[in-house]
Amino acid sequence: MPAVNLRHLRYFVAVAEELHFGRAAKRLKMAQPPLSQQIRGLERHLGVDLFERTSRRVELTRHGILFLEEARAMLRQADRMEALMHAASRGYVGKIGIGFAHSALYSLLSPALREFHLRHPSVELHCLELTPVQQIEALHQREIDAGFYRSPLCDDALVSHRLVTESVYLALPEEHPLAKASSLRLAELEDEPFIAYTRQHAPAVHDQMLALFREAGFAPRVQQEGNDLQTAMAMAAAGLGVAMVPSSVRRFRYPGLVFVALDHPVTVELSLVLRREEREPVVLSFLDACRKVAARPLLDPWGKPCWTPVPV
Repeated sequence: MPAVNLRHLRYFVAVAEELHFGRAAKRLKMAQPPLSQQIRGLERHLGVDLFERTSRRVELTRHGILFLEEARAMLRQADRMEALMHAASRGYVGKIGIGFAHSALYSLLSPALREFHLRHPSVELHCLELTPVQQIEALHQREIDAGFYRSPLCDDALVSHRLVTESVYLALPEEHPLAKASSLRLAELEDEPFIAYTRQHAPAVHDQMLALFREAGFAPRVQQEGNDLQTAMAMAAAGLGVAMVPSSVRRFRYPGLVFVALDHPVTVELSLVLRREEREPVVLSFLDACRKVAARPLLDPWGKPCWTPVPV
């Protein structure tokens, strides 16, 4: 007889609990003679009698009692392993590393994490604030599995899943003469100092902003540079210049700042970037949660949508 396997253990436990081969066979949905043969073979393999059999009754031997305890423990462990693997195949267990640029804090990051955690509470989430450049490197090095990313992506090893588009607003100090305008043309700000995002940390966003100024017919007078959205808004609130920000920041009241729309709408995208060969269910489940959140309307305090979902 080959080594003891889970089938033999299930046969043995059924007989041990029923103490009757006929009832055990019925429970196992098999004929009694093959069941008796399997138990005999198990006893020969182990070299001990597990049952005392008479014409009237079946009882466990001393060895059978000991074996029953171990058999039940092994079957429970096997059931747990099977359930774990089934859950893992559906993305309900495991761990996932998520990178994000600071601007995602104002947008999809928090609701997406909440949505995913509610649906997959057993998955470990590890979040890292990284610049766009660092996110790409971390994805290549497998330090993260997904990244919230605003820049256009040019990398054959990665794929960008577009989630939402957001309008670009101008962040001005509240005492600025143009702060009460309902909308502004970019050309009206030709003489204003601007706060730009450093190209080292976000080259694509930096270049996209400069392209907007070229279309408006002037080069911006960049007085300050910030590595992230929070820094840029803090500088703008201090009166050091005008910053360009995504519409999702309007969800929050920022002391000293007002947000004014551009009269010629300009949009930026927020995407979730994955490795192109990604097949892990837990990562794909996170993408699905992000898409569900992106599809829900989210309004700012003025009743305007914070984003527009990108159709899948």
